[in-house]
Formats: sequence, structure tokens, C-alpha cells
Amino acid sequence: MKVTQSGFLDFLGQEDMRLAIPAYQRLYSWSEVQCEELWLDVLRAARAGRSHFLGTVLYCAAPRGDRGDGARCFEVIDGQQRVMTVSLAILALAQHLEAHPNDQGGGCVEGRALRARYLAMGEAVPGPVAAKLVPTRHDSPTYEAALEGGALDPASPIARNLGFFRAKMGEDGFDPLQLLAGLRQLAVVLVEVGDSLEAQPIFESINSKGVPLNVADMVRNYLLLAESHDEQARLYEEYWKPSQEMFAPDPGSLKLNVGIKSWLSIRLKGARILSAEQTYSSFKRYVEDAYQGDKEPILRELRGFCLMWAESYRYHGVKRFRSGSDWAELGAPTLTAGYALKRADDEEYARRYREKLRNVDSRW
Repeated sequence: MKVTQSGFLDFLGQEDMRLAIPAYQRLYSWSEVQCEELWLDVLRAARAGRSHFLGTVLYCAAPRGDRGDGARCFEVIDGQQRVMTVSLAILALAQHLEAHPNDQGGGCVEGRALRARYLAMGEAVPGPVAAKLVPTRHDSPTYEAALEGGALDPASPIARNLGFFRAKMGEDGFDPLQLLAGLRQLAVVLVEVGDSLEAQPIFESINSKGVPLNVADMVRNYLLLAESHDEQARLYEEYWKPSQEMFAPDPGSLKLNVGIKSWLSIRLKGARILSAEQTYSSFKRYVEDAYQGDKEPILRELRGFCLMWAESYRYHGVKRFRSGSDWAELGAPTLTAGYALKRADDEEYARRYREKLRNVDSRW
């Protein structure tokens, strides 16, 4: 493990370096409130002439996802929310300078130069291949469209936060040189590791500024982090993505978190899970101490359980499950093993039960 302190722009501006966000990472989710906090921190740093600590960036030095252009590619294990947000601020500044040439500070800074150093690989035209930052598959189309000046989905956090920075730069009295000076004051601690196995315990211990990780984030990272780039993508698309989308809309993965907790309550003997922290620690205890097997069967079983659990959420546990699948596929006995499944075929009973539980979603 190599730990260094660096200016964030110095790190981001390294030549021939591409930062990739692995498939298992959560989607970009910073809000305008957090963007405004960053905006104010940057301007304060510029006015005071002192550095502002942005946080820790944990990345894996092993090359992944080579695109054939000779770039050194690193996976961002922790810090992707900050990397993306600062990149959006730089993109908004570049667009502002391109649209307002008179604000270039006597030619000291140009939008094209900002793009070339911090957003694209060298002097190449920004685009899907030339981008310095490669987000997750879900976020990549929107980010690439933003770089190219294309139409954006207004509901996307990327579009929303880019619009926020543009609006701030459109206010009276905005000084692009002051903003750039503040961005240059952003400092980070860089933690470079040799492989993803070394990254996992570090990732768990880092207390990052921004949107806190929830149970689903931690479980997903645990199950996918150590895999190769291609294997991460396969496992995410085949197992995790369907599990996550079954509960949509699910802000903050609240229902998915409860689903994981319920699965663990059945799987782990003697489990008493009362908090998010206990959920994740119980998950690790089950995987490492009780199960001790390959991780793909866990993803497969969790997907099957989430299908059943999602239907329970929609119908309050009293419907004929249409999945037709036995979610318990690991072979290890569950706490309910030996009990015959009973279907709620009594519609009157189902009606009464729904009446009792009609507010269950609001309680979760």
C-alpha cells in the first residue's frame, strides 16, 4: 500500500492516466446540497489561500479494462462520488469559458485547456474513448453526452449537478480564476494498492465525506470487489442489477437493505440484527464463518430471495408467488428448513391481512 498527499487536480491531471469506476460501485448520487457545500468550500479555499481536504481516494494500481490507447487505467475503489463531482465542476467551468471568452482572465485559462488536461486523454476530442474518467455503465452514457454537449436526462444526478454548477457560474460576480484557484487548493490523500484484495479492508475502514454507504453498497462491494473487471461486470449484470431493480423505486436502497437483512435472519443461525452495522457484520460472519464457499451462489440465492421478497413488499406477503423458484440454492440448511410452504389461497384471509399491513411500506 502506498499513501501520499496530493493536490486533487495534480492527481486528476496526470498524463495517460484513466480512472475507471468498477461495475460494482454504487451509482453517482450526490445531491445539489452536497454540490453547494463543495462549491462553498472551494471558494473559501481560494479566498483564504489555503488547501481544503477533500478526502481519501482509494484506487487499485492493477491495469483493468484496457481500451487499446496505451493509457494507464486504475480502478477507483473509494472516492468516485468526489471524483465525478469535481469533474462536473471542471466541465461546467470549461463550458462557461468557451461560451464567455472575455472571462478567460486575459488568456490565462481556456476551456479547451481544462478539457485536455482534466477531462480527456491529452489533446484528443472528448468522447467515449478519450474520456479520462469512465463511470459505471449506468452513468457512462449521460457523462459522455455531457462531455460532448449532447442532450441529457434532466432526472439524472449528473445532469442536475452539472446544471447546478452552470447556474452558479451564471450568477453576477462569478470569477472563473477564483474558482480555478480554489480547485487547485483541493487536497486528497491517495491510497494506492496493488490488488483489490488489499483494498477491501481499507475500503471498509474509510469514513468518506459524502453520501454514506448503506448495507446494500457494502454487501455489493464485498461480493464483487475481488473479481476481475470482466467478471465484476458479468456478476453485476446477471445477479446484482436484477436484485436491485426488483424494488424500484427504492431511494437509498431501503427495501433492498431490509431484504438482505431478512435473508440473513433466515440464513444465519442465532442472528439478532437490529441495525445496519449489525446487518453487514452478520453478513460477513455468515459468508466467512458459516458458508465459506464461492460468492456466485450467494449472489444467485440473494437474487432469488429478493424476487420473493419484492413480491412480498408489493402484496404485503399474501399472494400466490409467481416466481416458481426455490430461492434457497446454497445447500446449507436455512432456519426454516423442514417447514412446508403454505400459500395464501384464502382470499378473505388475504383481504384481512392486507388491511392489517396496509401501512407496512411506510414503516420501512
